[in-house]
Amino acid sequence: MSKFDDGKKKRIEPGISTASLPDIVFMLLFFFMVATKSKDNEASVMVKLPTASETGKLEDKTPTAYIQLGVPVKSLQKTYGDKTSIQLNDAIKSKKDIRMFLDEKRASIKASYSEVDPQIGASKAKKMVVCLKVDKKTKLGIVSEVKEELRDASALKINYIVNESK
Repeated sequence: MSKFDDGKKKRIEPGISTASLPDIVFMLLFFFMVATKSKDNEASVMVKLPTASETGKLEDKTPTAYIQLGVPVKSLQKTYGDKTSIQLNDAIKSKKDIRMFLDEKRASIKASYSEVDPQIGASKAKKMVVCLKVDKKTKLGIVSEVKEELRDASALKINYIVNESK
């Protein structure tokens, strides 16, 4: 016992303030929403990439549209067969849908810049690159047909995704 304890009341310490806890939680939530990148789409077609010796990289901020050509995955072969198919975003589509897909992609690029500067959005949409991810066993005929559709849709910048040979 201490000298000054008269035995009347024990001192109660105040609790920890949790008033700033929601602020901290939302700050962490926003940080992880901005810092993480979600997967764009699931593969509906199987693609084994060819190798190439002379490769390069795109600029980081280049707007891109991805088109995959390959045989559908096992679970979708009952519906689409085992012939080469075209995947736009998450779904298997026909080559006639390519123009609509690119128009939607350009519109989303323009919309993302509409509040900042509509002219920047229009120029970014014109600079959009179409990335073709083609299975190495795909026949050249379907690749040529896709390229013709891209030409008709005024998508003249095409990039092929390959594995880099070492």
